[in-house]
Amino acid sequence: RRERAAADADAEFSAEFLSAAREVFEMIDGDQSGTLEKAEIINAVRADQKVIRFLTNCGNQNLQYLLVPARLEQALAVLDTD
Repeated sequence: RRERAAADADAEFSAEFLSAAREVFEMIDGDQSGTLEKAEIINAVRADQKVIRFLTNCGNQNLQYLLVPARLEQALAVLDTD
């Protein structure tokens, strides 16, 4: 029973995270290309008040790390595939 509850909690967290991540992705993807350039992300988390407000209030620590410059640079370096 505990395993089922834990699995349900994980699924709920994942769904909430993916929903919030998709929402912030769409906010940042200003040119609606379906991809994010490093510059788009950096500019958004530094200057776009809508994005900053969303990340500050989303309640997801993983997404909130986008507002921490050192963590952002580190994450972008890992994620950059081209």
